[in-house]
Amino acid sequence: MSGESSEVSLLLITANVGTLFEQPDQLLKPWLDQFCQKLSTEQPAFVALHCQEVGGKTFITGMQHVHKFVDVLLTAPELAEYSRIRGFFDEDFATKAEFTALGSVYFVHSRVSDAAMWDFSGCRFHPIADKEVCRIQHDSLRQDTFHKKLKYPPDFFPQFPWSRKGHIVTRWRIQNRVVDMVNVHLFHDASNLESVEQSPSIYVGNRGRALRHTLQKLQDLGLPEAPLFIFGDFNFRIDLHDIVHDFLPSTEARPVKADDETTTAMEYYQAGEDTPALQLEKKRFVLRDCLTQDGLLAQWRKYDKESRSFPQLFEQHISFPPSYPFSEDEGVTQEYMKTRPPSWCDRVLYNAAGKELVQSSTADYFLLGDTAEMGDHKPVCLSVVSHPTSTSQPEKTAPQATTAEHANNNKNNNNSAGGADSAGSTIEPSAKRVYRGD
Repeated sequence: MSGESSEVSLLLITANVGTLFEQPDQLLKPWLDQFCQKLSTEQPAFVALHCQEVGGKTFITGMQHVHKFVDVLLTAPELAEYSRIRGFFDEDFATKAEFTALGSVYFVHSRVSDAAMWDFSGCRFHPIADKEVCRIQHDSLRQDTFHKKLKYPPDFFPQFPWSRKGHIVTRWRIQNRVVDMVNVHLFHDASNLESVEQSPSIYVGNRGRALRHTLQKLQDLGLPEAPLFIFGDFNFRIDLHDIVHDFLPSTEARPVKADDETTTAMEYYQAGEDTPALQLEKKRFVLRDCLTQDGLLAQWRKYDKESRSFPQLFEQHISFPPSYPFSEDEGVTQEYMKTRPPSWCDRVLYNAAGKELVQSSTADYFLLGDTAEMGDHKPVCLSVVSHPTSTSQPEKTAPQATTAEHANNNKNNNNSAGGADSAGSTIEPSAKRVYRGD
């Protein structure tokens, strides 16, 4: 595609929303308030919201709250200027072999003159009609041709063969710019006790295999190369083995055994001390000397290594604290649970073409709802305000990602947030509101 592309502002948000549907009375309203307020204040031209764990861990009962969540997104007065919405929610939990619990919602502002989605079956862009405020599809995802959904094979995570992990792909044309969007959810660390045994942990290998699978599937589509933004819950964790051996040097490891001699916990003591500096159990992480959010950012970023295995993917410089696991207690907004080591699980990555777009734009990379109750994951956002260009989009088929120097710690970007590393009217009554699958 060639021709001039006008200035356009993008807001890309990834949010693991599982706890919203497990504690809806406490969390749904503040989460939606933060989201709607952000859009109302900034009015970006195009908003992509990628959700993971839709319905929560108890998804059979939690799915009833998804409809309320969607309805607010469709009817909130703050979002009235977003006259075109497309969404894909995978709620087909009865089909375990395909269920991913992913949800992707895209909002197009009324001022945008050119907005179209790629039809993967018809191999063409389909304009988004002004009056089609929403087409949220669930239970019929397999028949929809405007997305590609994949659940990872069960052998990718042998410990949890039916884990709800996978990706959803869409391709957009916004103001004459073609952009690929991938919602992804990778495998978690099942046990702190296994994570600490080696570097990298076995779980890093599981995640890496899944992400490489996603990148290969994107190449297999054979589409012309375009800026690719892949954002979701990557479940990237800090290197727990290195935390013990570098951040807490000269510690003595003492296993705690059950009656059957199974190790149920590990305690790490520094010389001459009777209180453990660190206590680990399968789902418990207790650091004696708690770090502040600023302390975690300053001292633990070097242990955030997983993205370095993908030099073809880039990221803005991270200047925010770990996005997980925040406390789920009512009224507590900035403390972490003592379950897992705080980590930057939720990310927005992009390919070389995406890097060119970001670096020629004004960008900001941040947490949403820093002082609000948002669940155990704080949403992570990338705001990109691109500038007009008359460059041509390549027509040739090319890989979605090309090899290039990884930019996780590169600070040479011209944006106000740090370098690249890292309401008005109501909805018209005549507008369509479609929530297929009800």
